Amino acid sequence: MRAFLSSVSFLLILTIYGQSKLTFDVTDHNFGNILEEAGPAEYTFNFINNSDAPLRITNVKASCGCTTPGWTREEVMPGDSGFVKARYNPRNRPGKFRKSLRITTTDAASNQTLYISGVVKPKPKSSEEEFPIVAGNLRLKFRGLNMGKITTEKPVEKTFDVYNYSDTTVTLNANQMELPDFIQVSLAQESLESRKMGQLKVVYDPVKKEDYGFVSDNIRLDKSSEESLSVIAVIEEYFPEMTAEELDRAAKLEVADRSFNIGTVTSGTKVEMSFELSNTGKEKLELRAIKANCDCITYEIKKNSIKKGKSQTLTAIFDTSNLRGNQYKSLTIYSNDPVAPTQIITIKGKIERKED
Repeated sequence: MRAFLSSVSFLLILTIYGQSKLTFDVTDHNFGNILEEAGPAEYTFNFINNSDAPLRITNVKASCGCTTPGWTREEVMPGDSGFVKARYNPRNRPGKFRKSLRITTTDAASNQTLYISGVVKPKPKSSEEEFPIVAGNLRLKFRGLNMGKITTEKPVEKTFDVYNYSDTTVTLNANQMELPDFIQVSLAQESLESRKMGQLKVVYDPVKKEDYGFVSDNIRLDKSSEESLSVIAVIEEYFPEMTAEELDRAAKLEVADRSFNIGTVTSGTKVEMSFELSNTGKEKLELRAIKANCDCITYEIKKNSIKKGKSQTLTAIFDTSNLRGNQYKSLTIYSNDPVAPTQIITIKGKIERKED
């Protein structure tokens, strides 16, 4: 019983003497909605020293650089008040936020944490900010017009937002543009009035392009202008729905080993690798394209087709000049194998600096 009373007494002492002697009127403030363009938002947390001794705040640490704290620097006498100020900068920080300010005092029991929160409403962008890329009399959001992943089934059409920042109505004429024959560009509307938004329509014919994998082509909407755009896409072969019998008769690409580790080599070393490509199907295998993800890799292959039951050797050379550290490269093979038309060979290794 005596031990129990001692424990209770100890807990009471901790409760009495362990409580913070700084009493804040608010410890968690929500700003609500903040306009980014309005600049920093401030809130002052007020407190009273409820102890019988002077107390001083030694530091206030914010949880991020976006919040600047301020506080009463001098000692706060018993019964007097002080403050902790939070200044939150919403610039380039749209959306919800919740930040903390950790208070350290001369009385460890009075150390505590305050919080601020809210939602930053982003500053409305000007037309020039929303459409930073200039192309003739038009402005676009991005220099790259991404057509995405497409197949050789048929031409693909996609639209992109544009803004006419000129003082005149804009029309697009094919004769005034610089385009490859597999890309057509026009306005979704016949013309676009000054200071108006519209859409640029791009039609891409992957069959005419005669390429596979990642492709990028430069275009100009105005031949007299130096500004160019890039039209990018990832092209894969189109295969119609096939029966089990048709799939059984189709070409089939098998790569003996799709991973090669060159180990550790000195920068400048040229590593030669060989990969066996086999056609285990019943029809001729056509290798549509082979692409490396780095100019440091070149390859050779005698023929772009493999008869059924036959094999070909793909020879690749990895030039490690100007490379350092761990390297991960790849060769992607595109074929008329309807089950696995895209197959990737990975090449990895570590390149060490060449000693002088």
